[in-house]
Amino acid sequence: MAETYRVARLPIRLRGFVLPDTSSQFEGYVEPGDYHVLEERRDYPNPDTDYARLEVPTLGALDTWICVRWRTQRYATLLDLEKPPPVERLSFSTEPLAVDEERLTSLLAAFVPFRYELDEARYPWVLPGIRVPLAPPSVNNCCTFIEALTVKAFRDAHGSAFEWDARRHRQMMIMSSEDYFSPVTAAVESGMAIPAPSPSVPPHPWALVQGWRNQWRSGHTFLVVDHHAATDKVLMLESNSAYGLDGVGYRGIGNLRDKGIHPPAKWWELPDVWTWRRVCSTYLFRQQAWLKVRNRKLSGLEGGPR
Repeated sequence: MAETYRVARLPIRLRGFVLPDTSSQFEGYVEPGDYHVLEERRDYPNPDTDYARLEVPTLGALDTWICVRWRTQRYATLLDLEKPPPVERLSFSTEPLAVDEERLTSLLAAFVPFRYELDEARYPWVLPGIRVPLAPPSVNNCCTFIEALTVKAFRDAHGSAFEWDARRHRQMMIMSSEDYFSPVTAAVESGMAIPAPSPSVPPHPWALVQGWRNQWRSGHTFLVVDHHAATDKVLMLESNSAYGLDGVGYRGIGNLRDKGIHPPAKWWELPDVWTWRRVCSTYLFRQQAWLKVRNRKLSGLEGGPR
């Protein structure tokens, strides 16, 4: 029998409370979307109401109670969803535009001194077809880090066979409201990635993710280097000013300048490393593309989930 997990599907924004009681302390709003259910209270404290405690990473306490039902009025639907199987690990051995992982990892040293700066971001090198501001100072943001790393790696490997231009650059910077997932679009259209089967499917190694906490506010672009299926932990590589980072590093682990380019052995056992479920609950609107990266070793998981 397939393993399932419980979710609450919110069609509207609901108020979250410290206790299963709408007169208790208000914790914040829970935006529309699917959330993992941690606990349920039916007909509590009387037959008029049902409550559920949800995993909500965007709130300070990481969880909160919502009122699911008041008399005949339902505010959320509780569902049992089948846990998706681990994704098939693609080798990309026959893909003409694939790159060896070493192409990417060999470039990471250039980002060691970089710190996070949202508005005045710079690049460590020139990119083909566009003019970009160069370091120093060594500062970047999430979009410029991903573009600098991926475009140089694929261009160095394939030369003019890999094309990049001002239009692709604008997509990476999300400069149009016509496509809020344009970094993913750029990765697929340029040939360096394939589209994921769905936004929520467990990520393939070297997944490029564009996520939004709200529609369309608080966006973030990052890489998932790998997903450990047994624990659901994800090795996230990004430029950020949160989650123990000020610059480029691994979320929940630390900056490259402090922890090194290689993640710790058994990184999936570290308590501050995020699960994919938490990623999905935080970035309610998201898309992902799977970069064509072969000969993968960085995460220590190649050969199948452990």
